[in-house]
Amino acid sequence: MHFTTVEFTLFFFLVMILNWTLPRPSLAFKIFLLAANYFFYGCLDPRFLLILLAVSLSNWGSARLIARTDSGRVKKAWLGLDLVVNLGLLALFKYLEFFYGLWESLLWSLGFQNPFSLPSMVFPIGISFFTFQGLSYAIDVYRDRDQLAAGPLDVLLFVSFFPTIMSGPIMRARHFLPQLAKPRYGSAGFHTGFSLILSGLFKKIVIASYLSEHIVREVFQVPSDYSSLAVLAAVYAYSIQIFCDFSGYSDLAIGLALLMGFHIPENFRGPYTSTNLQEFWRRWHISLSTWLRDYLYIPLGGNKKGPGRKYLNLMITMVLGGLWHGAHWKFIIWGAFHGLGLTLTHVYKDLRSRRPDVSRVEPSGAASPHRLGPRIKPVLVWVLTFNLVSFLWVFFRAED
Repeated sequence: MHFTTVEFTLFFFLVMILNWTLPRPSLAFKIFLLAANYFFYGCLDPRFLLILLAVSLSNWGSARLIARTDSGRVKKAWLGLDLVVNLGLLALFKYLEFFYGLWESLLWSLGFQNPFSLPSMVFPIGISFFTFQGLSYAIDVYRDRDQLAAGPLDVLLFVSFFPTIMSGPIMRARHFLPQLAKPRYGSAGFHTGFSLILSGLFKKIVIASYLSEHIVREVFQVPSDYSSLAVLAAVYAYSIQIFCDFSGYSDLAIGLALLMGFHIPENFRGPYTSTNLQEFWRRWHISLSTWLRDYLYIPLGGNKKGPGRKYLNLMITMVLGGLWHGAHWKFIIWGAFHGLGLTLTHVYKDLRSRRPDVSRVEPSGAASPHRLGPRIKPVLVWVLTFNLVSFLWVFFRAED
């Protein structure tokens, strides 16, 4: 049951009636919303519900145990166990086949046959999103016990919220949980919500679907059958397609949540207007980029341990961010190139910050012959950034 289906429209209509009828906060409202969340996700495959419940209870229980102890060592132990459980489930269902293939290739290269066969498994849709969302709650409680939720029902609702469970945005508990007690209805929210829903439907159904069906899919399947110009057009078409598809889903999720009285932070902010990769990742998939920053890049040391360590942390973060998107070498390569681009951007900025200010050296009003005009340079760096991002999407979309 997807957002663009008739079945979902009927489901959401019924949800809205009860959402407006039941008082908030109340136990009845929370039970109803949890039932709606699990019904929506269970429609994809009822077996997925066990994984969703395991992730939710693991993070609730770990956060509870962390908040009850004052020992830093015990807190780290509980958080470490929670990370093992959550990332273990993610690895089992999303990356087992990938690592199995690597193991099989290694044995084959050494002249051995793989004695183990891979069991048949289902891939839970959205597991990357709700796993990261659940982990953010446990880590936040580890950092500040005041972030602890009132009870398990709140955490179950937070992890399983149906507008965001399949493709985000990835929420933070400190933003979502207070809204369970205090709804934020208003005419402005309803107008914005309906506008976002219409925008999301137009992006996904009209633009993204057309580009995918009529240009991108055919060219990317057999690029050798097309001219260089056609391939180039398909590359740019995919840049537009993936933006409209992903940002369209985010618009739908945010709009649906607004109609229910929940405010979710924006996920895209004009990413293709960026003039460097650092700015691009502040505008593209904001909920993921900030999650990687707060829960991976900064814990690795961020930029606090010198330039060399900062560049290494950037590379690690982006490679793992690429792997998060899918269990395939193409996503790792895509993430590595973005990591390299971000590293070079930071190197350039670091070197530039050490240079003396030319405006203080040159006479007032004098223009350096080596500098581009103030109107030309922004256009050139925008063109460079957009093309770099577009060509890197090739690794993301390529068949192999």
